[in-house]
Amino acid sequence: MTEPVYRYLRGYALDPGFSARLDTAAINEVIYRIPFEPLKPGPVGEYVEVFDFDPASNCWYDPVSLADEAIASQNGLAPSEGNPQFHQQFVYAVVMKVIHHFERALGRKIVWQPRIDGTGAKREWRYVRRLRIHPHAIRDANAFFDRDRKALLFGYFRASPRSQGTNYPGGLVFSCLSPDIVAHEAAHALLDSLHPRYLEDTNPDVPAFHEGFADIVALLQRFSFRELVEHQLYSSGGRMDRYTVLGELATQFGEALEGNRGALRGMIGKKNEKDEWEPLKASPSDYASNAECHARGAVLVATIFDAFQRIYNFRTRDLVRIATNGTGVLPEGSISRDLVHRLAGEAAEIAEHLLHICIRALDYCPPNDITFGSYLRALITADVDIAPEDETGYRLALIEAFRARGIFPSRVNSLSVDSLCWNAPEFTSKERDTIDWLAKKMKSDIRSLVETRDREEIYKRSRAAQARFHTLLTGKSLKLGGQEREDFLNKLGMTSRPVSLLFGESSAAVRFLRNGRPDNGYVPPIEVHTIRPSFRAGREGRQVEQVMVTLTQSVTADIGQKGSPRNMVFRGGCSLILSFGSLNTVEHVIVKNITSYHRFQQQEKYRNGLGGGVSNAAAALYSGGGREWMVRFQHLHAEHHE
Repeated sequence: MTEPVYRYLRGYALDPGFSARLDTAAINEVIYRIPFEPLKPGPVGEYVEVFDFDPASNCWYDPVSLADEAIASQNGLAPSEGNPQFHQQFVYAVVMKVIHHFERALGRKIVWQPRIDGTGAKREWRYVRRLRIHPHAIRDANAFFDRDRKALLFGYFRASPRSQGTNYPGGLVFSCLSPDIVAHEAAHALLDSLHPRYLEDTNPDVPAFHEGFADIVALLQRFSFRELVEHQLYSSGGRMDRYTVLGELATQFGEALEGNRGALRGMIGKKNEKDEWEPLKASPSDYASNAECHARGAVLVATIFDAFQRIYNFRTRDLVRIATNGTGVLPEGSISRDLVHRLAGEAAEIAEHLLHICIRALDYCPPNDITFGSYLRALITADVDIAPEDETGYRLALIEAFRARGIFPSRVNSLSVDSLCWNAPEFTSKERDTIDWLAKKMKSDIRSLVETRDREEIYKRSRAAQARFHTLLTGKSLKLGGQEREDFLNKLGMTSRPVSLLFGESSAAVRFLRNGRPDNGYVPPIEVHTIRPSFRAGREGRQVEQVMVTLTQSVTADIGQKGSPRNMVFRGGCSLILSFGSLNTVEHVIVKNITSYHRFQQQEKYRNGLGGGVSNAAAALYSGGGREWMVRFQHLHAEHHE
């Protein structure tokens, strides 16, 4: 018997509270369409397992069996705030929908970041088959991705005793029933699997990027529900610059907190002192004036939503002109249902394309020390590769939106598309010969990665390919030596010299450490972090086949005051993008140079609370577990909700 292509599961488009409102009840209960897979009770599938133990109540909830005919025949259990089995079904549906978007955008299977067991020489990497989801993990107004446990933990709490929003005063609010919160946490886990160094808090943009990107995924994913989009566009007269719930996240959660916070995020506007909603206006000072990570992350989300609005207005202007006899100005009040249907179709298509651009751009980001400016360059480069003509204006809309909020990349001559695109450095003939040699040696390893769809096998073969590439790049067989090797590695953001020469004469001012002891003579080890082939289809029918290679190198320095040691890991390296058809063709090199003393100083100032607008005390909220300067979402999210 042939398996179905999709599984259909009932759930919420917005928070459960919208089902208690007369104007939104009819459109809040929707069907999630996700790729079909055999499931065990839990649900337990290929990518995730729902594990429903409630520690606060000291009880297990019976796992839902979505393979049960009585449940499957009615598209899953009916939405219910009081049924733990529906909670299990819902978190599974939302997380799998996010995973599906990532796989489509990236053009490859998702493999979770491996678990590291042991330390030092006994450290071992363990394959993680499934991300674990705990719908009722804590009795607290919090939800977070736990990297150590490879799990999403969702809390529940009692709403404020005062009547706020649709919440019952003092009633229970479950974060696992907010599609925004579930998608947000899933995005954290997926981003960590692609860029694990993004949890190292090296500049103010790093934690802000994790928060902002997770919100972008949650925000744009909701546009896939056409009934919701049509309903909101009808109520706003077809305009995106008026109040709709499409630009808000986690409304019920925010309303349940003491003081009625309203939606946790608002991307279009907010209420003023007179309790009147007004649209937000972009300012060139938005980026510079918001250093706290949630506020800065919200700037990134508003920027992407601004780009969405610009594309929407551009793409629908002909429809509006036709509907208004050429005036281009929609009347106040209700508009034609036919027009709403067409506008909603455009909005849904734009949101999906933009979401996939945002996800795809992750492959074009540096391996560490991410900034919003470098993300803009990644967005533009990723879209140029997939749609060279840009007939629909996505790239220009993104550039305009970033410029409007004062977000600019470093080391570019202008904000033109050509200037923003990452390029490959100019390699010498001998360096090109070396790349050709590496490509020939690695061809069979890369091909083997394409020949399997089994995720565990992909993981094993990737590890083997990384080890082989590392041996070739660092071994004596590399056909470069001395200064030639150094010049080649410099173009990849790395060095072959000892740390005493890392920053030239400035190296004397740095106290380097190795294994916790002073050592200015060692050569920083090179790490081949990832090798992953990708096959993607573009907007213009273009098929893009590439291989993504991530190389990193790190040093440790004592940046504390005399008698008060304070260790800092400083990393360099690159994301190397090769053509799959001819592995010796380097398409892009996205570099964070380990020899940059300027970047080292900037990170040192940030870590010592002297730059970036963040103090040590504030940054400490985000770290923990004995690993200084690692972003810890348990603290990050709890701090934001207080």
